Amino acid sequence: MHELIEIFKRNRIILKDEDALLILGEFYEWFHTDIFTYHSSAIAEFLNNIRWGIYEYLLPEYQQSIVFENDEHPRMYHFTYPKEINNDFAKSCYWDLMNEVRSKPYINKFQVTHYLKMRH
Repeated sequence: MHELIEIFKRNRIILKDEDALLILGEFYEWFHTDIFTYHSSAIAEFLNNIRWGIYEYLLPEYQQSIVFENDEHPRMYHFTYPKEINNDFAKSCYWDLMNEVRSKPYINKFQVTHYLKMRH
C-alpha cells in the first residue's frame, strides 16, 4: 500500500491510507491483469509505424521498377526486376511486395499520448 501512495504522490496526487486501500484492488487489476489493455494504444502506434516504415523504405524501389503500359482503364503495368532476381519464386515475391506498395497503408500515421509509452 505504501508503494501505491508513493506512485500517486510522484504524480502529484495525495492519497490517505484509507483511500489507497479502497483503490488497491482496482489498481492491481488495471496495472497487472489488464496491462495489455493499458499498452494496446502504444502497441498499435508502434505497429503502424513499422508498416509506414516498410512502405516508405520500399516506395523508391516501387517508383523505379513500375512501368505503365497504357493510359486507359484498367491501367496495365509490369515491374522491372533487379538484376539479382533471377528465379521465378523470387520474381513472384518481388511482384507481390511491389503490389503491396502500390497503395499507402490504410491507417494514417498517429501518435498516442506520451503517458501511454512511459515505463512504470
